[in-house]
Amino acid sequence: MTEKQDGHPRSGNHREPAGDFLSAADVSTVGLVGLGSVGTAWAALLLARGLSVVATDPSPAARQGLEDRITGIWPTLVQLGLTEAEAPPTESLKIVTDVRSVALASDLVQENGPEGREAKLAIIAEIDSFLPPNRLILSSSGGTPPSVLQAACHHPQRCLIGHPFHPAYIVPLVEVVAGDAPDEAVEATREFYLSLGKYPVVVRRERVGHLANRLQFSLLREAVACLRDGVASATDIDATIRYGLGPRWALMGPLMTFNLAGGKGGIADLLSRFAPEVQSWWDDLASPRLDEETQAALVEGVEELRGQWTNAEWERWRDNALVSYAAFAQQLPSAGTQAQGQEISDESVTKFSKITRKA
Repeated sequence: MTEKQDGHPRSGNHREPAGDFLSAADVSTVGLVGLGSVGTAWAALLLARGLSVVATDPSPAARQGLEDRITGIWPTLVQLGLTEAEAPPTESLKIVTDVRSVALASDLVQENGPEGREAKLAIIAEIDSFLPPNRLILSSSGGTPPSVLQAACHHPQRCLIGHPFHPAYIVPLVEVVAGDAPDEAVEATREFYLSLGKYPVVVRRERVGHLANRLQFSLLREAVACLRDGVASATDIDATIRYGLGPRWALMGPLMTFNLAGGKGGIADLLSRFAPEVQSWWDDLASPRLDEETQAALVEGVEELRGQWTNAEWERWRDNALVSYAAFAQQLPSAGTQAQGQEISDESVTKFSKITRKA
């Protein structure tokens, strides 16, 4: 890293190429900047996987409460089989008060700051100033394009998006969005997340919301339109996903589901017969505005869904169900593999069948 004579990192628009990136096997200490729900989830998972963690947050309360929050998560990690330790290894967790200390002590940094662009750019630039250039900076951002973050770096090649999904210590998916980062950085990022037991998907082009949020918000848009227009109640809209589309999508995504709808001839046969009809359905999809009337209908509908449970109670039920699903999902065939001969245990099927039932 190039420094001024006063020992501080050089500022301005000067860019330097990054060298070879540390492999996952060489990463033993991970830095975390931002200790909200996402940062806490990363901290717990990293400790469970045997890594050391150096963490900071501008909020004293976030720093001081980190150990207690990790302790609360720990039984779930044990249940998932991610660790055999009865308690978090607090000796492997170091909490500091500044970003510089995190960067200087880390083999890789996962940034989890607020989504405000200016604040995030400032955090990324500070990490980049002190972290050796062959070490990755991964951002948990669900909305900021990587090219924007890379523009704040002297070493932009090592800065990528690594966007997890809540709760990040249970849900395996991580979106890896490269922007202008080279293939070597993408592969090093994938290897790191795979070493944690995550499932990284590579988003090849920058889009607002990356990939999963675009899919999620497309469905949410139509659900809101159906609610606003009185097509169905909030309960029946959500039930359509929980008891219909959701279980199938938990096994295979919409593209494979569409393929199977074509029978023996698959998607090619289906499109040859029904492409105009499918297009007409797409053309009829709504684009609701979130005006006051629509917002009021949405709030009223969600109150109907919540019933007597608080949001915290729903979250606990969801997380417990996700743990059961995670065990089932480990037995699912990967895309492009032969599913024949792969058996899924009766116990897992029974657990999966209960997941959508309210406890």
